[in-house]
Amino acid sequence: MRSRGVMEKCTYCTQRIEAAHVAADKENRPIRDGEVVTACQSACPTKAIVFGDIRNPDSEVSRLRGDGRHYVLLEEQGTRPRTTYLARWKPPEGQG
Repeated sequence: MRSRGVMEKCTYCTQRIEAAHVAADKENRPIRDGEVVTACQSACPTKAIVFGDIRNPDSEVSRLRGDGRHYVLLEEQGTRPRTTYLARWKPPEGQG
């Protein structure tokens, strides 16, 4: 526990990822898309958080990364962040 105002870097629930690895290894198969659910993902009522294997072109996270709304913060700085975002979509004036 850190003092107030100190942020911890997200570990993407390494314990949950490892548990999925163990289960998949026992069944001699790869981890399925959607099998790893992070704590923040499970707590998000709007399903706004997606976690997965970006190297798998069939995964939901890869599909969303290909969306035209996808962007990366500070990409031009070469930070190579693991967390990326989708811009909010607003309908044109007079629609929706």
